[in-house]
Amino acid sequence: MKIKTMKVRYWVLLFLLVSVGTPFIWWMLMPNKNLDVVVLNKTFPLVTNVSGGEKQLDYSKQRGLYWLMAYLGIKNPETNKKYEVRTDYYGNFLNNGKLVNKPLQKLTYVPDVIYLSDTYGTGNSKINGVEPEGVSGMTKEEVALVATSYAKGTTVIGEYNIAGDPTKTSVSKELGEIFGVNFTGLAGKFFSDLSSTADVPNWMRATYEQQYGKKWSLTGAGIVIAGNNRIVVLQRDIGFTGNSLQIYMTEQNAQTYGTEAVDYYNWFEIVKPVDEDSVIAWYDLNLTEEGKNQLNPFGLDHKLPAIIAKHSNNKHSFYFAGDFTDYRGPDKINRFFGATTLYRYFSVNSEGDLSYFYWRFYVPLMSKLFKDIKPLEHGISFKPAMEVTSDGSQLSSKIDGKQFAVYQNGQWKKLYVKGVDIGRTVPGYPQGTFPDDPAFYTDWFEKIANMNANAIRVYTRMPSVFYRALDIYNDNHPDNRLYVFQNIAVNQEPPEGNFLDKAYHAAVEKSAEDTINAIHGNAAIESVDGKSSDVYINDVSGYVLGYLVTPDLRPDRVAATDAGNPSYRYTGEYVSAGTSATPTESWLASLSNKVYEYEQQSYNMQHPAGIVSIPELDRVYQDMYNAADGNSKASAVTINHLDTTNKVTSGFFGAYNMFPDQPVFRSGEADEAKPSFAGFKAYLNNFMKTQNKYPVLISEFGLPTSADSTEVQQGSGIVSLIAMIKDSGAMGGLLYEWADEWGASSKFTSPLMIPYNRGSLWHNVVDPEQNYGVMALESKIPKDYAMTLRGSDPLNTLAFNADESYFYMKADFHTLPAFDQKSIMIYLDTIDRKNGEYMISPEGEENWSGTEFNINIDSQNKADLLVIPTYNTSKGSYFSSVSTTGIFEKMDGSKLIPGRFENSLSQFYVEGNTLNVRIPWTRLNFSDPSSLLVLSDEKHKGAAESLKEALSVRMTDGIVASLVIMDKATQKVDYHFPESVTSPGYRTFMWNTWDVPQPVSRTKMSYDMIREEFAN
Repeated sequence: MKIKTMKVRYWVLLFLLVSVGTPFIWWMLMPNKNLDVVVLNKTFPLVTNVSGGEKQLDYSKQRGLYWLMAYLGIKNPETNKKYEVRTDYYGNFLNNGKLVNKPLQKLTYVPDVIYLSDTYGTGNSKINGVEPEGVSGMTKEEVALVATSYAKGTTVIGEYNIAGDPTKTSVSKELGEIFGVNFTGLAGKFFSDLSSTADVPNWMRATYEQQYGKKWSLTGAGIVIAGNNRIVVLQRDIGFTGNSLQIYMTEQNAQTYGTEAVDYYNWFEIVKPVDEDSVIAWYDLNLTEEGKNQLNPFGLDHKLPAIIAKHSNNKHSFYFAGDFTDYRGPDKINRFFGATTLYRYFSVNSEGDLSYFYWRFYVPLMSKLFKDIKPLEHGISFKPAMEVTSDGSQLSSKIDGKQFAVYQNGQWKKLYVKGVDIGRTVPGYPQGTFPDDPAFYTDWFEKIANMNANAIRVYTRMPSVFYRALDIYNDNHPDNRLYVFQNIAVNQEPPEGNFLDKAYHAAVEKSAEDTINAIHGNAAIESVDGKSSDVYINDVSGYVLGYLVTPDLRPDRVAATDAGNPSYRYTGEYVSAGTSATPTESWLASLSNKVYEYEQQSYNMQHPAGIVSIPELDRVYQDMYNAADGNSKASAVTINHLDTTNKVTSGFFGAYNMFPDQPVFRSGEADEAKPSFAGFKAYLNNFMKTQNKYPVLISEFGLPTSADSTEVQQGSGIVSLIAMIKDSGAMGGLLYEWADEWGASSKFTSPLMIPYNRGSLWHNVVDPEQNYGVMALESKIPKDYAMTLRGSDPLNTLAFNADESYFYMKADFHTLPAFDQKSIMIYLDTIDRKNGEYMISPEGEENWSGTEFNINIDSQNKADLLVIPTYNTSKGSYFSSVSTTGIFEKMDGSKLIPGRFENSLSQFYVEGNTLNVRIPWTRLNFSDPSSLLVLSDEKHKGAAESLKEALSVRMTDGIVASLVIMDKATQKVDYHFPESVTSPGYRTFMWNTWDVPQPVSRTKMSYDMIREEFAN
């Protein structure tokens, strides 16, 4: 009997052991999933350890995520171990009692998942002194890696508190684009006791007291929504009903993700989805009528987006508009099958407790997401595939015969270059600086590629966001990539024109190193003032067609270098000076060698390199056009005088900037309006016959829009040039340039742009140098006018306005004067009320103030801008003086162009009884309209070529206009507005200065013509 009893006991014990042990064994037998999960978290409260001494981090903000990954068997592919909550993340760690940041900047391979948990950090707290960079807020380098990874297939998950302060607005904007949301700056939370100083944060109390002008004295439970210096408090049973707000999914989504509708007690934020259909979960505030009235001023109702799921072209992102990972419950065993079901079943909905949400909503949601996320192809790199040569060197581009070739899809593909140059300035930015917004460049890349171009050239090392945008664009368009030619140059001139000056040469070599490092995503470049740095993490070396050594060669500099260094010769491992090489050519050999050598030694990689020169330094040009006045010893640069060794496996080429509108090329043109470019074609073909050693790229060619060239003429001319370059045997051409370049100038216009460094703040529409673009960057045509004066019959009103490009006037008549009998004169006093011409004409009556300009409207299609002789800059005179001669004379650009203002060149038109006029600022002798500066210099006479800021300027007192209707037959004044100095119509027009221009962009009419030619 005893034996039987013992057997029963053993069977019961065995049964219990099996029952208890089976879930654990089953869990151990479950297949693991290798998933490269990168977590970024910077917000960890500091707590004191059990002994009460050393401080440590509280990992509650991510503990729930790591618990779930361990339960699901998700392992780190690198270590084949589960993720450790205390170590396997990026963000803030504790080191000797202080927070230090482990930045998310560089990864070897593209991760499968990036989880952005919380980046608030300490909110830039100064409690422990100056906080190390990156501890608080998401950095632009971190969002750079996230955006790049997302483009390459990483699933990105984000939560509340990654986009608000202290994260910068530009970073938040990028996050919004990844997740498909717009951040409003509003956040909220349920509080069980509104009177609790421990729960309700001080910033909410301060906002309340500032808004309502009284102390916070609220009690009871409530939901508080605040942000942007505004706040609303929804008290329970007054503003809302129920325990708290609820989070829920539609029935279909709830079945898909296995979630329940539950009360939500943690922080949430208010976001606006770009696509309403992307919302897969909502918050419900359960508002009363009073609550609805409270939220009306915020434009909110009871339903708020809680989860936004964005799916686009095999890219996936999820944004949780709440503090979802914040799990503060006790640690629970997770190494048995069914653990999540068990804990879910026994979870209790207790007010303020976060665990009910965690087990019944977050765990099933994330379990489904982790199940659906497929590991990316093993070892996806952040750089494109390249060919590895027999010596181990990498090539992504090379010269094959007389063409470029690119490595794509495991094979070499020849590429004829159809590209554009991206200029040195953008409106509102000093020369050499550019926007820090990847969306700006992405928009350009899409338009450039849509023009059927395949390459771009940049003149300087661009900001890191440019290369990031290029990297992401090419990832998204693998069959329509844009390749880049990268200039190697410095933003300084060689002392006394000597390229071999030691300091200058060292600066160029340093620039080459920094640029190559940036191209390979391996650089941190300090700003000029040393206060910040730009970190380059995107490796775009696979998209580089070639480096362009661009020292801004000019005949005077070549002559100075040759004369100052007669014995200099260079022999390099990759490039050397040939026996006929001049000192300048030897110096160019040394720079080219530096480019090959540095990239090979640093990155085991090569790209083709080329030297950029100009026709004026070419012997063919000099022989054809006698450019040196018969001097056979004129300075020249011949690329054929350089020799490359067999270590140059990528290739070497010459690059030349050639413009058909040079006077020597245009001479003999029968029709200036429809040039044949015969001179340009003749030179190009003769030049190409001499280039047998190295292939040639035309690195600049183009035509501007101007008073002499419409957008259609620009397009037809460029189309002709593209065909000529193709027929010449060149490797292709780079069109100068993509966009109009505010702030650019020639030797004739730079002296009139004062101060020179504010040139990018306004648009000189008459300077060809600023208008070579096929994309117009221009001021928005104003709909309303800033000042309107009432006239008397026949004039109804005279209105004025100003923008970055023009001074505008609009004269509205009861009845428009008959132009066959009358002319309209508008006189402008642009400097002060004392100087200027006081007579309307030699035979006319006196004007009310001294004027500098006269706009003579002769008909609906004919008008001229005239100037007093002392202020005619065309004749080298730059001041206004008192005169009573009534003489106004023509100047450069006197003839005004008729047409509606939708045409970028038009300056006047008549519509009904209204005359519309706009005058470019330069024609009115404004040196900087953004700061109200006009030319006013009695000392200087004659043309001031290339002398920057040599002329004197002064601030205008504003513009006073008078309108006169004159009889053409008698030259008598029929009407004069204003009637006198004391009449209401005698008013000064003044506009606000500006430091941030607001240009708009559009493609010119030439764009479609070029697009069609590039397609052919």
